[in-house]
Amino acid sequence: MLQTIREHTQGWIAGVIISLIILSFALWGIHSYFTGGGANTIVAKVNGTEITREQLAIAYERMRRQTQIQYGANAPKDETELKKRALQALIDIEVLKQASISQGYLISDQQIDVYLQSMPDFQVDGKFSFEKFQQELAATMLSTGDFLEVIKTSLLIDQPKLGIVLTSFALPDETAYTIALVNQEREVDYLTIPFKQFTAQAADIKPEQIKAYYEEHKSDFMTPEQVSLDYIEVTLNDLAATIKPTDAELQSFYKENMNSYVKTANGGQSAIQPYEEVKAKVKDAYVRQQAEEKLADIRDKLADMTYEHPESLQFASANLNLPIKTSELFSKDKAGKGISQNKKIRDVAFSNDVLTMQNNSDVIQLNPETLVVLRIKEHKPSALLPLEGVSTQIKAALQTAVQEKATETAANDSVAKLKSGAQPDQIAASLNAHWNKTGYLGRYATKVDNAILDLAFQLPNPANVGGKTVYGVTRLPNGYAIVAVHSVKPGSITDPKQSHVFAEQVQNSQGLLEYELYKQSVIASAKVKVMS
Repeated sequence: MLQTIREHTQGWIAGVIISLIILSFALWGIHSYFTGGGANTIVAKVNGTEITREQLAIAYERMRRQTQIQYGANAPKDETELKKRALQALIDIEVLKQASISQGYLISDQQIDVYLQSMPDFQVDGKFSFEKFQQELAATMLSTGDFLEVIKTSLLIDQPKLGIVLTSFALPDETAYTIALVNQEREVDYLTIPFKQFTAQAADIKPEQIKAYYEEHKSDFMTPEQVSLDYIEVTLNDLAATIKPTDAELQSFYKENMNSYVKTANGGQSAIQPYEEVKAKVKDAYVRQQAEEKLADIRDKLADMTYEHPESLQFASANLNLPIKTSELFSKDKAGKGISQNKKIRDVAFSNDVLTMQNNSDVIQLNPETLVVLRIKEHKPSALLPLEGVSTQIKAALQTAVQEKATETAANDSVAKLKSGAQPDQIAASLNAHWNKTGYLGRYATKVDNAILDLAFQLPNPANVGGKTVYGVTRLPNGYAIVAVHSVKPGSITDPKQSHVFAEQVQNSQGLLEYELYKQSVIASAKVKVMS
């Protein structure tokens, strides 16, 4: 099958790889690991193996995109740090690969073949589908050869990891300690102090406070930068609708693909279905094939025309007979209607090349069946809202801040008094609150707020501080809570099956720790030279 893939897959393949096996490599920019060119400037050497500037550039770009997808508007902006991470990732891959090879690990084509066939992303009805493989393979920087090399490298690096993890073991005392810790229970009381209890303190917000806040936080009162787009969109369905095959064309297609129309009879014998019986299926397959070929041709022409005429979409529209569509205004972080709901479109629209340089975008593959090229139609810069329009909002924010601060102060002062010997009931009365007695709670209890539960298991064990109740403060959505822990019971298990599960978990954890130590060891012992 590997040979079949190599024979049938040529050039750029449309689609997107959505496979767990390459997720970590996608983050690391694994594709850059398999491309290169001796003429590039060398940025690092790993035991004599060179890593080029081009490899690093591609790895950095892939990591940057992944970071944007993961964190959105909160993605880190430090390019230098991101480049360091990308380079370190490339170095780690090379070190681990060399370590596996030096220890005699090998990956055969048959192993790659078996793994590829087992990947759910490329299966239809539980079987490997070459068509699904083509559809899912990324149209962004990964060729078929690259993908097969990704699988090979991943399996190669995983062999020592599996060897370490699967041979790890846990002693009975280690398992017992883990059970005691994980299944631990704590006797907890808590009282809550709502923000609204301090409404009176927040009533007197003066105009000068509002104005001062406005002047100090102008960036919070800016309208979002917005754009609208002109764009050309090409879809497989639209192209398919224009294809009207003749009966002769369909019969010819049927004869060329007769093996695709085999039917198994009740007796177990197979026979080719007559043309008239499968004519509708033949037409669908023919139309889709023609539409896919047409889509690929239009993609190339659209890319050339919009690149050669970057100032307008008119030339491509007229020559390819494709309409120019228009979007509504939208911001980068908030979609409008229609095409702007796609994050990839928003990211491209606000890119430097499209927004600042006013060029047409590259051809954007929204999915295996949709192409888009866009440019800016209208740009509305961010603008400061007038004080009059946001004064009510500012006043509310200031009032909330006063309430929250007063509530936090009351909670901390009360805990200080409890630690000094004050009676819990007296503290509750002074706060106009009452203690909620929960009894013993496990780590995964659901009867209290998660913030209360988390603090309860972060506080010291009372047995370690003279047996006295320990107290702490935590923030809740609508106030603060004072949490008291009176005692701790170690966890236990009576079911042997559960004990066995814990033992396996401890073994796995230790195995992963041992592998991490192995990984750090081979990286530390490698001769790595990073060029300045």
